[in-house]
Amino acid sequence: MKKLGLFLLKNNIHLMTFIFIAWAVWAGFNWAELVLVQKLVLGLYAWLIIHEYEEGYKNRFLDLMLGRVMGIDHRTLTPGIAHLAQALYITITFSLAIVFPNQLWMCFSLIVLCIFEGFVHNWGIFMFRLKGVSPGWWTAIGMATYAIWTIVKINQTVEYNGILWLWGLLYFFVCFIMMEVVFQSLIGSSPSRMKNAFKTFIKQRFGKNS
Repeated sequence: MKKLGLFLLKNNIHLMTFIFIAWAVWAGFNWAELVLVQKLVLGLYAWLIIHEYEEGYKNRFLDLMLGRVMGIDHRTLTPGIAHLAQALYITITFSLAIVFPNQLWMCFSLIVLCIFEGFVHNWGIFMFRLKGVSPGWWTAIGMATYAIWTIVKINQTVEYNGILWLWGLLYFFVCFIMMEVVFQSLIGSSPSRMKNAFKTFIKQRFGKNS
């Protein structure tokens, strides 16, 4: 059982992909019965799955976030542990949005996430002084663009109360913070350590001798 658990942990990105594929197959067989929001959420889901693979390519994203910012060598961690919180967050929030399409704020939180990713990856180029794009940049931009198009489609076809955007934003922040707390715990860190590491990194980045 321990070996199976370690295998699943190491391959959690593939497991979350398998769950997405299962949802996609289900959607394919029931496409005519799906409402617009479910179809749009599946599109966002697909973009984010691909994005996770681009970020994880050769561990470049971990090298930036854990290595440069926090001084943690991801190679010393249990394989897969640094991606477990993200895998659970993505799988749970997207699955709930598909199951409960009438709760439009759930979809809105995912739209916010996808646009946020586009912003973060552009910010990362500047912050880390990268010569090229940040790991995951291409899919982040594609995902953010699709998310904006999703907003347009929803506004054209669905009547809703604008307050739902506020609930979606709050839902996004709560889930994202929970994910970060779990992530820091899994890698043997803490939110306070992450906060201090970012402060130090920002100070060095904008210091007089930078």
